[in-house]
Amino acid sequence: MSHPGPSAVEITLSEDERAELMRRAGLPDRRPAERARIILACAEGMSNAGAARAVGVALKTVRKWRGAFATG
Repeated sequence: MSHPGPSAVEITLSEDERAELMRRAGLPDRRPAERARIILACAEGMSNAGAARAVGVALKTVRKWRGAFATG
């Protein structure tokens, strides 16, 4: 029998946060843009695995940045 892992931290964005992340998602510098896309995907309710697939990064990368954003 498999056991589910810990549930992902829910991400809720203010309008200002969403606008700033949308701006960063369009930056030419890949890493900040990637981080912004990860947080935006998580805020839309995607699972860590779903966000990883959507952004094209490893699952551990999504876990790292979701956790970092949630803890401020």
